[in-house]
Amino acid sequence: MNKSFKRIIGLISYVKPYIPVFLIALLCMVVYSVSNGLVAYISGPAVSALFQSGNVLLPLLFDYKIPIEIHPQTAFKIVPLLLIVAFFIKGVSYFGQSYLMDYLSEKCVRDIRNRLYGHIQILPLDFFTSATTGNIISKLINDINLVKKLLSGILLNVAGDTITIIVLAVLAFNFDWELAMITIVVFPAAAVPIIQFGRRMRKISNRAQNVFGRIISTIHEMVTGIRIVKAFGMENHEQEKFSRESHNLFRSMIKISRISALSIPLMEFLGALGIAGVIFYSGIRINRGDLNPANLVSFFVAVFLMYLPLKRLTNFNNNLQQGLTGLERIDEIFEASPEPLRSAAGKKLDRFKDSITFRDVFFKYGRGEVLRGINISVKSGEKIAVVGATGAGKTTLLNLLPRFYDVTEGNIYIDGVDIREFNLSSLRSQISIVTQQVVLFNDTIKSNILYGNISKDDADVEHAARSANADVFIKKLPQGFDTVVGESGVRLSGGEKQKLAIARAILKDAPILILDEATSSLDSVAEEEIQIALENLMKGRTTFIIAHRLSTVKNADRIYVLSDGTIKETGTHSELLSKGGIYFKLYSTQFRGDQGVL
Repeated sequence: MNKSFKRIIGLISYVKPYIPVFLIALLCMVVYSVSNGLVAYISGPAVSALFQSGNVLLPLLFDYKIPIEIHPQTAFKIVPLLLIVAFFIKGVSYFGQSYLMDYLSEKCVRDIRNRLYGHIQILPLDFFTSATTGNIISKLINDINLVKKLLSGILLNVAGDTITIIVLAVLAFNFDWELAMITIVVFPAAAVPIIQFGRRMRKISNRAQNVFGRIISTIHEMVTGIRIVKAFGMENHEQEKFSRESHNLFRSMIKISRISALSIPLMEFLGALGIAGVIFYSGIRINRGDLNPANLVSFFVAVFLMYLPLKRLTNFNNNLQQGLTGLERIDEIFEASPEPLRSAAGKKLDRFKDSITFRDVFFKYGRGEVLRGINISVKSGEKIAVVGATGAGKTTLLNLLPRFYDVTEGNIYIDGVDIREFNLSSLRSQISIVTQQVVLFNDTIKSNILYGNISKDDADVEHAARSANADVFIKKLPQGFDTVVGESGVRLSGGEKQKLAIARAILKDAPILILDEATSSLDSVAEEEIQIALENLMKGRTTFIIAHRLSTVKNADRIYVLSDGTIKETGTHSELLSKGGIYFKLYSTQFRGDQGVL
């Protein structure tokens, strides 16, 4: 089965939960189509009533041998009334089909958007390291909008307009099959350019969506890095980069517009050829006396009423190609494999009790091997430090514990069980992480702390803030805990943000703690305050510290020195200094009288 057809079937499947709404909308479509046919059916007799003196013939469908004769005076009363009734029914049914189909498409698109957002969140970190932020946002917003147009077009144009065209075509053949045959000759000729336009539209639309994703990425990078942009005077460079991508999008959109603008007049011209043929042949038959003028009027009304739905169907082809592009790009996310064992499948890790063991762990990222033969054993309550030069693999090593990445070879055990046997929810519930780059959400201080455990109450939040030494600065804020921190915590200092991150970890109350360069970006005054908060956080917890400052590293129960992806040295601070190896060299070059960063 063609992939595009499969995608369309998959898209339509979202209608299943809303079948009752769809059936009512479909009924409205049928009524609308029949009312259109009624307008065409009575148009001929209406004109005849105005211009002929004899009885008006109202032909039965598919039976011209037994016409209904109506006196002109009666026709003057009945025909206008029928027209009013027909247009009233047409208006009500059009509102019903249009509103219900829009309601249905919005419901389905909401479900797709929610499912897509949910799927993105369960994808592994590998996905986010290869995909750009702009491209992900573009798929969630722009591609979803294209899919909405496609679904709306399928439900309203393909379903509704097709029913209308069928009803009117049946009437046209009923009024005069010879004229109808002349009219439909143009359809095969019109199909060729429409197919060609569609293929071209698909390629350009895909290119435009990729450019749109790059534009969003450019905006995101500029906004988040505005301080660097200004500090290095790169405003013009960023402007040129944005203008270049903006121009590329302009070119793609203009090409799409050109194709859309060409398709309609081409259809109109081909339709005019058919109408011209009908008029020419009608003249011949009227002169011969074998064509009823009333039937000819009704025939033309039916054909002209077909024009708008045909035009919409032609235009739908453009939406179809763009929508298929959006579906294809969205499917790239749906087809990406999620993290394993996210659900209740797998064992549940209730509470870490005894030990954590890295046994012969290897990790390969892309083509390069980052970690080789790592062996670490940690008892509950121990404080472990991992140090080494930049790029040694420290953060990567500890990213394996919460399974942000999975080991390439070897095993990691918690309480004797391979962590791959646990479901991710229970595994990660046992681990808190405080990093150098604090992530805060554009919400209140209270909400950001509650991110550690949303089931806690205000008293718990305040206790966590006190333990993190954050309550002092929070009380000075105008709204206190209800103060909105701004995007990425822009309204707070680095130290204040770090305190909130520690408070969040305290509230989570996980037995395993990972500190990844938690104070390396802070000045000495802020570090001193944070250090007190970290000491509160580390109490009673098994802690992994990555390249922390001197005071924390010195107090670690054990220090592992990473170099070139392997553990070169192990021991306490004093033991490693006495060996005069890698740790001693790092200490000698990076520490100056208890200052500096390791």
